[in-house]
Amino acid sequence: HALWLRSIMAPDTHLYSTRNLLPSFAILILVLLTCVQCSNALTAGTSTAKSIGQSTNAIRLGIGRTTRTSRRQQTRRMEGGRARSQNKAQFVYPGLMRLDSLGLRQLQVMASDENIKSDPMGKTIVVTGAGGRTGSKLCLELENLDLGIKELRCVVHSFRGERKLQKLQKLFNTYIADIYRNPENLAGAMEGADTLVILTSAMPKIKKRSIAKLGLAKLFRRKLGRPSFRYKQTPEQVDWIGQKNQIDMAKEAGVKHVVLVSSMGGTDPNNSLNKIGDGNILLWKRKAEQYLINSGLKYTIIHPGGLTDSKKKGVSSSMVPVAGVDDELLSKNHRSISRDDLVDIVNNAIFEDSAIEKSFDVVASYEEVRDDGYDWGAFFANLSHCDYSSPVVEDVLAVQKALKAKETMKARLKSLMMS
Repeated sequence: HALWLRSIMAPDTHLYSTRNLLPSFAILILVLLTCVQCSNALTAGTSTAKSIGQSTNAIRLGIGRTTRTSRRQQTRRMEGGRARSQNKAQFVYPGLMRLDSLGLRQLQVMASDENIKSDPMGKTIVVTGAGGRTGSKLCLELENLDLGIKELRCVVHSFRGERKLQKLQKLFNTYIADIYRNPENLAGAMEGADTLVILTSAMPKIKKRSIAKLGLAKLFRRKLGRPSFRYKQTPEQVDWIGQKNQIDMAKEAGVKHVVLVSSMGGTDPNNSLNKIGDGNILLWKRKAEQYLINSGLKYTIIHPGGLTDSKKKGVSSSMVPVAGVDDELLSKNHRSISRDDLVDIVNNAIFEDSAIEKSFDVVASYEEVRDDGYDWGAFFANLSHCDYSSPVVEDVLAVQKALKAKETMKARLKSLMMS
């Protein structure tokens, strides 16, 4: 068709010249190759769909998850019950897939009582926020312990967090609960528990439009601002109401010890983290800490510095923790700590009696390497307690609201005067 059009538009050119035919042949070859690939893909997809259509079971990969799923079981998970199968489903180790009704023999290793570590004299531990980067590391660390744990229960916010835990290749008791909208779903996880570890936190997401605006400003060499953020669930909902719900459920269930992982910077209302999405995240975290202290439960409150996903390059061992109170460590040169080191601190705070009734800040020294025989009991025993006599969140927010209203009024008066 293209050659025919060219012959009409330019009749003087030869229709079958080499210059005219080569592009057409190239396009034809590309079209044929594409058709062949599409045909192969459709054939493979059809055969796979037929095979899957013969089975009423969901193909699941991972550790500690059942190989049969149904809407009834998913509903039970959302209600806070354990993910147990009613169809005689079995546990499958990673890399092994089970297709029951296809008539295929699949190599599979079943989990017996010997594979599941359980210490009758140990503790039943509940970890909320288990789908996060720190929470998943803690669950993996606790699962690797030989003694001290009777049962580990991991609470995630959604099925996405559950799938993340599956990738860790461990047998986890997973519970799905929204700590803000459906805190009653935590009842099944809290029942008979000894220790609760709270790792939940609101997560800001950057606004895509703000990135585009920054790109245009950089392109036209204008003054660059900062990207804007938003919260799917606000810090007030997650870090205050959500954590308050967890503390109330733990108290009702008779939990003996609560380990709360918060953040440094709670003493400064003007901290830059509070300005992200206008969420005042550190203020709401601070309020939850005060609520835990006044709840009557045994507690350990940890304020880590900036969290990093990897340790110092060239250092394979863990670093010695440096503790402080009331954000005094923010004036130091090193104000961060790796998630692995934080997990070690939380792990030992669960089992050390000297960590009870302590609220402290912690960073990594980045100078002194911690050996295997580090005395965690002495570390917790020498800690001081943070001061919570500063104004409560409502007072700070009231002042901020009044200042914001005053600035808005000034801006309106200025615009009226200019008009």
